[in-house]
Amino acid sequence: MKKLKNTLDLFVTSLPFSYFSTPLYLDFAAYTFDRNEEQLVVMQDIVCPHEFPSLFLPTNPLNWENCSITFTRAEDIARIRTEEIEILVEKPLDAEYFYATEAFVEPAGSFAKKIRSFTSKYTYRVLPSYDRSGIEAFYKNWKTQKKEPSITFDESEELYLFCLDHLDDYAIKQVYVEVEGALVGFAWGMAHPNGGWVGLHLKVDYAYSGLSRFLHHERAKQFASTAQFTLGTGSFEQGISQYKQELHPSVVTPYSYILTGGRRAPMAE
Repeated sequence: MKKLKNTLDLFVTSLPFSYFSTPLYLDFAAYTFDRNEEQLVVMQDIVCPHEFPSLFLPTNPLNWENCSITFTRAEDIARIRTEEIEILVEKPLDAEYFYATEAFVEPAGSFAKKIRSFTSKYTYRVLPSYDRSGIEAFYKNWKTQKKEPSITFDESEELYLFCLDHLDDYAIKQVYVEVEGALVGFAWGMAHPNGGWVGLHLKVDYAYSGLSRFLHHERAKQFASTAQFTLGTGSFEQGISQYKQELHPSVVTPYSYILTGGRRAPMAE
């Protein structure tokens, strides 16, 4: 098994459009090894670090037997059952949230109202880049506003640092907002090789009402010609899931963790 690196041109057609199939995330978290003439893409399990399940359903049905998969969709489970492969464990995991870019570029209703609550109250400046020391100082302050970190917080922080180290390497588009000369929030995003784009980290000083919606809007403008994007999952945190629901996703894809056995023996006649 080896660590993935520089995966921009790899796995583009074999993995579905997802937050977790971006070249950046694969380089950050994924490993690969060969099984049945297929290069499997796996990731270390957060809860059980000795396990390395496949991120998504492998392409070769031979690899559906005796395997574990993290992000299994309902249609994937149906395909496995069609092959008469036993599913030993099926555990609902989380859901990924997908959105229409246009709804963020041309916001309406409560979304637009919250943006106006920020733009009408504060004198602000939008910037396409920022010095690293300023980002780090803001992030340190942002962490103090977190009440109880979720089970995935450490991984999220490591991914944030990975992004910060590679903003140019992955052509990450950046939006920073200052109020009275101080950084109060930022949002990052990147194009996905399979089409669509991915909303990466978005951090705000919670004292500024409407700022998160404003950052969503400004970031989406960078991808206005791309129809769909994902903000990933709820990260096992109810507050994050609720927030992403409030952004009115166009598609919500539930995932399950599964563990399979072998093929069922044919019934004796």
